Amino acid sequence: MQKIKTLIVDDEARIRRGIERLVLSCGEEWEVVATASDGMEALDCFEAAGGDIDLLITDVKMPEMDGLTLIKEAKKRYSFHPLLISGYDDFAYLQTALREGALDYLLKPVDREQFRERMEEIARIVDNGRYQKHKKGEMERGEKKLLQTKQTQTLSYIASMDIDASALGYWVDDFPKGSYVLLDARIDTMPVKTRTYKANDWKAYFYALENIMDELIGDFATSGKQGWSWRGGDSDFWLLLYRPEALSDGEAGDWDSEASRMAESVRSAIQRFTPFTVSVAYGEPIEDLYLLPEAKRQANALMNYRFLYGGNRTFGPSLEPEAGSGIADKELSAVAQKLKRAVEQGNAELADEQVKALFERLERSDSPAFLQAAVQNALVLVHSAGLESAPGIADAAPPIEEELARIGKATSLHELRVCVKQATDAVVGHIVRSRESGNAKPVEQAKAWIKVYLDQEITIKKIADQVFMNPTYFSEVFKLQTGETVLDYLTRQRMDRAKALLEDPRPKLQEVSVKVGYQDVKYFSKLFKQWTGQTPSKYRERVHGGGDLNNGNEQ
Repeated sequence: MQKIKTLIVDDEARIRRGIERLVLSCGEEWEVVATASDGMEALDCFEAAGGDIDLLITDVKMPEMDGLTLIKEAKKRYSFHPLLISGYDDFAYLQTALREGALDYLLKPVDREQFRERMEEIARIVDNGRYQKHKKGEMERGEKKLLQTKQTQTLSYIASMDIDASALGYWVDDFPKGSYVLLDARIDTMPVKTRTYKANDWKAYFYALENIMDELIGDFATSGKQGWSWRGGDSDFWLLLYRPEALSDGEAGDWDSEASRMAESVRSAIQRFTPFTVSVAYGEPIEDLYLLPEAKRQANALMNYRFLYGGNRTFGPSLEPEAGSGIADKELSAVAQKLKRAVEQGNAELADEQVKALFERLERSDSPAFLQAAVQNALVLVHSAGLESAPGIADAAPPIEEELARIGKATSLHELRVCVKQATDAVVGHIVRSRESGNAKPVEQAKAWIKVYLDQEITIKKIADQVFMNPTYFSEVFKLQTGETVLDYLTRQRMDRAKALLEDPRPKLQEVSVKVGYQDVKYFSKLFKQWTGQTPSKYRERVHGGGDLNNGNEQ
């Protein structure tokens, strides 16, 4: 039997003891958790009990804080039923007490039989309130569970089908606003003993794996955070993590730490409770779930690094080559990244140039292990570019496992070069065909508009509005069609325009900066140097063969 917890407040100790005896005489279901001499002391009792008080019996007139004020203040934080007992037969008190939700207003001296009858009625009211609260809680939990199931089914469908996420209408409205990170947990090479497993063994293990994911998501879901998990293919599990706040400049790094902790928890739990190990990969955080397919492609691309570094690891967007891997050479790494960008852009000619540059550097190495590691890294980058830039390429291009195995069997630098060249041509060809078959018209319209308004303040939303598309979905389409982000394209166009303007020695740097959309000349100069490797004035001097041609102040 659940006790009805009561707090008694009166400034006279004799009356407090008398009311306590009356309450306890009403039956075993009654419990007096505390007594107090005034309203301030009573509030402390509420706090000490964590608000777990069903009935407050209080006098009206008391020092420090009267009973009516006590009820009003306590109801700001706690839920309870008030009952007033007073020696004052004042209708104004009665009106105020009823307004504050008092169950009754009894006059001193209290009639014992009348008190017991009233307490029986109060007990029924409290029990009924508990039942209603319980049923409401059950309904809310049921609704929450139903919504969670619906959300998970939607996420599973979109992630597994590689469909246009915007084609399903406003499904994102079922999800909270904020930022998300998608994690891919993929089972590594199966232990030899799994070859003897029966169907029921696999069923039990996958059930255990799903429970592990659900429990970890439950642990993560605190302080407004949420999460969803679902099974992908035969060896994939997906986890989507959510934080309620939108990302600010410094929070992407915080997200990386949080996602990394979850990845480590997944790996640790699976290794502890099952005979398997998993690798976990995750990309950059997103603020719009229409970009979920892009987040999946990023995770898939990063997962390829386990072919270089081995399984049972975490691969995030800040992945750096491991020491001793043979690919830490900065010059070589820069060429490999240029190769990836050329592939993303679908630029076959530029990709060929970067493959050539890559192997020109490799020819200077006399370490077979270094050569193989560097070529493997280049190959992973090429495949990653394909996964990030062309949906469906995983089904069209040869599996990366086959490509890496082919590299392992190569007996000369020429064979290695042929492997990379063929893989690059295949991925670039698929990207080009994908973009040609897609709807490139909105992207071309956006490019034309950008070139006209380069000197204006331009946002992704403004650009997307010109082609009547959702800004985040437009950003994804633009990246898939061009191989670069909208902002990178905009910045590149502005830098090209700036270089053309700097060929004229007359305009000041401030004028050039404004004409390409930057009001802050310091920011413009810093950006120009990042993109060209030299300051605007140095670029102008080089174009004109030297001399002091800077009519503005160098920043």
